[in-house]
Amino acid sequence: MPNLPISQLPELTATTANAEYAVAQDGVTYKIKNSNLKTNGLWGSFVSLDSQYVASTTTAYSMTADTQTSGNGVIVSSDTRFIVASAGTYNLQFSCQIESTSGGLPQTMDIWLAINGNNVPYSNTQVVGNSNNGRSVAAWNFVEPMNAGDYFELKFRVSDIRLGFAYDVAAINPTRPEIPSVIVTVTQV
Repeated sequence: MPNLPISQLPELTATTANAEYAVAQDGVTYKIKNSNLKTNGLWGSFVSLDSQYVASTTTAYSMTADTQTSGNGVIVSSDTRFIVASAGTYNLQFSCQIESTSGGLPQTMDIWLAINGNNVPYSNTQVVGNSNNGRSVAAWNFVEPMNAGDYFELKFRVSDIRLGFAYDVAAINPTRPEIPSVIVTVTQV
């Protein structure tokens, strides 16, 4: 290959696991294996600082996590859509503090994943809420391929409108942080 400036070199768009590269640094050329290359993946961390309760048992709702605590290339839009800037495989993890605001019959909540507004097959899980002001935590993750500009949503429905997600303020004795009603992290893998 002729000696070309970097701007005129052909772009490498795919590699194999055993690929090797020549890299020049300070006048010395080094051989680097593909497995030793590291990239900074995209990520985002989000929380909801509001309790979330709904008005209907026959409507699918989206979990809100409208406060971004940190991130690089993943944002939240419309308080519920977690948008990725680049194509890749992403791990979406969440936890939510489920609360029943009063007793009665067992209360259930279905939680599932949607991508670009479409429900993801086999992603639904049903949890039973504790009655009499009880709380529990639902937490799991999904790993999905995404295109640039795609978005995740965490969907849910309840069997009783007294079942929702609880937020708590910071507490003392001992000092401890707030409890978000929903925590979401998205990490490129």
